[in-house]
Amino acid sequence: MEKVVQCTPNFSEGRRTDVVESIVRAISGAGDVKVVDYSWDTDHNRSVVTFIGNPESIRKSAFAAAESALELIDMNQHTGGHPRVGAIDVVPVTPVQGISREEAVDLSHTIGREIAERLSLPVYFYEWSAYSRHRRNLAVIRREQFELLKTEKLIGERTPDAGPHAIHPTGGVCVVGARGPLVAYNVNLATSDIRIAQSIAAKIRNVRDSGEGMHGVKAIGVWLESRGVAQVSTNITDPTAVTLSDVFEFVAREADSAGVAVLESELIGAIRSENLPQCTANDLKCPTLTHLRVIDNYL
Repeated sequence: MEKVVQCTPNFSEGRRTDVVESIVRAISGAGDVKVVDYSWDTDHNRSVVTFIGNPESIRKSAFAAAESALELIDMNQHTGGHPRVGAIDVVPVTPVQGISREEAVDLSHTIGREIAERLSLPVYFYEWSAYSRHRRNLAVIRREQFELLKTEKLIGERTPDAGPHAIHPTGGVCVVGARGPLVAYNVNLATSDIRIAQSIAAKIRNVRDSGEGMHGVKAIGVWLESRGVAQVSTNITDPTAVTLSDVFEFVAREADSAGVAVLESELIGAIRSENLPQCTANDLKCPTLTHLRVIDNYL
């Protein structure tokens, strides 16, 4: 069986479409990979590219993506609603077919070290690839964001796993790791009150304390200035246990209790066929949920 890996790098650029297109061309031209999807958001000021291929091609294309992002993105000029620490903010790799978790971890370490050594970019390893327990959670690594990291030395708890112990002046730092499937899914509310989105996101995250949240889901409330609405932005980290429908219904129920309707929802990136919801895209008000976003259709 052919070994197939998914790579889904996130870049701190969602307003200059020419930059996003240049990065995608670099990815496509470097290795024998298939770009399944790419998208950008002006309010998050962030883009996400999903591509699949064999491990060696993934390595080549991931490095090309980092090199292109460093050339084209200056974090000192970046503003946006999404937490971020670098131009190529996070590089996740996920086993798809014929490759073990251990092999995916080895690949992520190879990718991270190459980015660190050849581009002088500090790299942190997260999720399955983390060398220490406190680095497993991406949110912990990214909590301080670029602006604070710029003023602090990368020593002690901030010491990178690879690369220089000083932040890249324009590229910041990069987080690389192997992980299981993740579904990025956002729900937009018919309100300009960001506090409602933040409250719903907090309820999702508060599963440990209240028992009323959602296991396997991370969430934040974001203000979408270009659309004049508030958004509940989520990462479904356990799509075998939580579906898009589960998240949509939770957000819709909480929004309704606050007197607010759901405008639409959006899938960011791609999804595996086994994680597709039983309902339709219309039920979720999700026009981006199409067969073109299903990774299995490209295998």
